[in-house]
Amino acid sequence: MLNISRNRFANVSTPMAGLALGIASLGWAWENVGLFAGGAQMLGAIIAAVLLLILTAKFMLHPHLLAQDLAHPVVGSVVPTFAMATMVVSCAVGGNLGSGLWLFAIALHLIFLVTFIWHRLKDFQLHHMVPSWFVPPIGIIVADVASPGGAFAPLAQVLLWFGIVCYAVMLPMMLYRLIFCAEVPDAAKPTIAIMAAPASLSLAGYLTVTAEPAPVLVAVLLGIAVLMTDLIYLAFIKLLRLPFSPGYAAFTFPLVIGATALFKVVTLAETLGLDAAAINQLRWMAEGELVIATLVVSYVALRFAQNFNPLRKALAELA
Repeated sequence: MLNISRNRFANVSTPMAGLALGIASLGWAWENVGLFAGGAQMLGAIIAAVLLLILTAKFMLHPHLLAQDLAHPVVGSVVPTFAMATMVVSCAVGGNLGSGLWLFAIALHLIFLVTFIWHRLKDFQLHHMVPSWFVPPIGIIVADVASPGGAFAPLAQVLLWFGIVCYAVMLPMMLYRLIFCAEVPDAAKPTIAIMAAPASLSLAGYLTVTAEPAPVLVAVLLGIAVLMTDLIYLAFIKLLRLPFSPGYAAFTFPLVIGATALFKVVTLAETLGLDAAAINQLRWMAEGELVIATLVVSYVALRFAQNFNPLRKALAELA
């Protein structure tokens, strides 16, 4: 029975951390409509925490699998979503415990980042790049969105600008790779959806930790964020036709953070006293993106439940 349990955890897919990130972020995003009084955020955090605990058990029981994942050019780039999801959960926890969890998640993310860079520098080839490579260096900006503020504000600022600079450097390289190099393999194609995330995440993080945002930077990031999100909507016409794989988790967070960033722009616009009609248009866009994100996250969660049902696998092993 013990071996069955160990094998069951070994079969857990590491990209499930991306789903946990999407679910936790989705619950938080729904708080922007003002109907749940923290309930949606807490529900998303609880579900995400359960998924993260399952992955923690996998890594503790089978540390060699974590080492294999970190060495992989695609899976290794999504391992940091574990730390990112932990950051979002820490915000729901709050208090000193939440701050401690936030700091732990940052340290863990940095370890994953250094490990990813080390493995990639050993045999760097441009055609190995996939959009999920944005996750290790730029995903750290989730720490800004979930920042407890106060004494941690300077750290949040450093992480924000580190992520934004990395995005500025990597975006031209990624576009060149996608346009002029070999086609992304089918197994890695779901990661194309991650193209929608960095600009939205940068914008959300910037508006969270910056007291007086620069209008030009907000406009630039907003334009890129909306454009990338719209392109991924079009890409879903083909991406959702791909056979289901754990990579589907890449569809979740990019759409959620897009809606989150728009809601933060709405708040900024209200603070600046912009035209009511323009604010309403931004709010409709944010709510529309939130609805689409909810549908996609629900669909991906359902497919994960169907394909990675631990009870069904346990029964199969017993049989």
